[in-house]
Amino acid sequence: MRHLLLAFAFLAGGMVSGSLGAATHHWQSYAQVRYTSSDDRGDYLSLRRLKLFGQGPVSGDWTYFLQFLYKDGNRSLTDDRIVMQEANVSNPMEFGRLTLGQFKPPFGMERFTSDYLLPLIDRSQPTDRLIPNGNLGISFARARGAQIERKIGNAARCAMGVFDGNGANEPFEGNGPLVVGRLLYESAAKRSSRFHCEVAVSWRKDHSIDFLGQLPGAPPSYAHFSGKDIRQDIAVAYDTGNNAFRAEYIAAQYNSDRYGVPSIDARGYYLQWARAISESWSAAVRYETMDPNISVTNAQDVSWLTVGATYCIDSYRHRIQANYVFKSESVSEFDNDAFLVQYQRFF
Repeated sequence: MRHLLLAFAFLAGGMVSGSLGAATHHWQSYAQVRYTSSDDRGDYLSLRRLKLFGQGPVSGDWTYFLQFLYKDGNRSLTDDRIVMQEANVSNPMEFGRLTLGQFKPPFGMERFTSDYLLPLIDRSQPTDRLIPNGNLGISFARARGAQIERKIGNAARCAMGVFDGNGANEPFEGNGPLVVGRLLYESAAKRSSRFHCEVAVSWRKDHSIDFLGQLPGAPPSYAHFSGKDIRQDIAVAYDTGNNAFRAEYIAAQYNSDRYGVPSIDARGYYLQWARAISESWSAAVRYETMDPNISVTNAQDVSWLTVGATYCIDSYRHRIQANYVFKSESVSEFDNDAFLVQYQRFF
């Protein structure tokens, strides 16, 4: 609670970030404070995110990017610690942009939408759980490795990355390599319309990795999974006028190489529509499903419907959002709907 009160003090002061050192080093920070009222978890107030991030030159054409996160009061194992989410350098070379360090592997459209721009407060369950390092310890979906990204013509890009496979900020447990590739196409902007589509795949050799966070209801042996995990992603986005449509499907196969430990196939998708009603108001609705084991039907097979509104006090940098999440299970339904309100402020 002490840290939450400090965050409120920063927000009330309306602090504005500036440059660090030379003007070419640009740093920003923001906070998100959230109220949650859940049928099964009660009411609580939390510091959802307090972030500091910045970029600038290193040497020649090399640039750096750093991002730090603190969060507390979310009833999460990742609360009350300062985490370095990203720490990388990049260089636009002749064969493509080379990135080295800790960053997001090129997998998942929604994952690459910054949380301060999301039309709904949270990302979907398929994104949170089924991307390569989703819900993996304190990795926050990041990984350590190298990536090449390059343009293909005027409208397409591809990226290929090789990572250690353990997850950012996690100890080296002998997992990996994790190999990830993505191909995307985005039409040239025509008036107020834009079309975007992408596909991605990942492959990893697993020695001892904890996938229980990704797969609710999985056997306890998945806390030290050994084998291979393979994933596929396909996503489309279409913006026209004041409307923004999103759809994404993610599948994952966990192929065990240990006797008595079953292999599991998981999948999930979401459909989302957002609309700008005025300069200040917008609304969004999303339907999503998550099936952590397609071979069985149980209470872990969920479908969520989220409806929400956003009010920008001056811009996306200073806004308040309200969402209601209707949660449904395939069997053994129980009361677990949630109402969320989140205040966001850059300073």
